[in-house]
Amino acid sequence: MSTSVKFKLLITAIFVIGASSLLIATSTTGATSLTIDEASSPRTLYVQNCARCHGANGKAETALGRKYKADDISGGVGTNKTIRIVTNGKGHMPSFKKRLTAAQIAQIASYVNSL
Repeated sequence: MSTSVKFKLLITAIFVIGASSLLIATSTTGATSLTIDEASSPRTLYVQNCARCHGANGKAETALGRKYKADDISGGVGTNKTIRIVTNGKGHMPSFKKRLTAAQIAQIASYVNSL
């Protein structure tokens, strides 16, 4: 192989490696910031952790909500009570104190009381 062909292959390899690294860094950074932004949204936290049983509107009209007789929380039940229930659980509802931070639980409580 001639020196100029080896040089062209080396330049091509460097370009491909650099472009791949940039692509990976960009997609990883984008995914991380998206997750952080979503986690800061009270609505998103509610949807990810509560809507399965309580539904998007809080009326507990989902299949799981009916099965476990989840409470209708659409009118709000008070921020402190909601924080206590989300933190410690109630009936079939699990405790979220190991899954969510206190700040996230407070965000969910505020969102629930706005339903």
